[in-house]
Amino acid sequence: MCSKSETINKIAAALVAFNGEVKSISHDSTNPHFKSQYTSLDHMIDETKPILHKHGLTVMQFPGGDGEKITVRTMILHDSGEWIETEPLTLKPVKLDPQGAGSAITYARRYSYAAALSLSLGDDDDGNAASTGPAQTSRPAAPQNTPQNTQRTSQPPATGNAMISTAQINYAHKLKNDKGIHEDDFRRMIEELSGQDSLKELTKGQASELINLLNNYPAA
Repeated sequence: MCSKSETINKIAAALVAFNGEVKSISHDSTNPHFKSQYTSLDHMIDETKPILHKHGLTVMQFPGGDGEKITVRTMILHDSGEWIETEPLTLKPVKLDPQGAGSAITYARRYSYAAALSLSLGDDDDGNAASTGPAQTSRPAAPQNTPQNTQRTSQPPATGNAMISTAQINYAHKLKNDKGIHEDDFRRMIEELSGQDSLKELTKGQASELINLLNNYPAA
């Protein structure tokens, strides 16, 4: 559960007013891996900050970690002194170097910012960078034998247009259930990652990317 001040009457009214005024935020960046567009963190902040300020609101985010996992807490403040703070969003980058940590922080901030303000998230390019590491020009085919073979989050996704395997479908659903991900959120992740409506419409490469993202998704 999120934390909050003793009273939230004023911040609640301000957030209702904000959500009644904020519009859908346009995409401003392109994901070179998926060839799709998404809304960057900077653009999201630039578009929402004037409306937040108008209603006496501001958003603060606090990165943290233990050397292996990255955490980000998001706090919404009202000029009355009331506040609401989210639970920490925790990610584990595959590469524990400054680039991997920075990518994970950016994704966590973007996801948490959008969720806290009920904004459209857009395509998760930052999630791809945080969970799969740098893009490679040549990638081996995805394994097709057992779900356990897809469990290594550092494994690069397959290329080509081969469709998702039954093992990948079963394992994706297992991760969804294990992590307590709501069906609507699961479908949104599929749509944002691939532009498809159904898990069965993914290619093996897209399915591998989804599994990587699910593996790094914080448990409920």
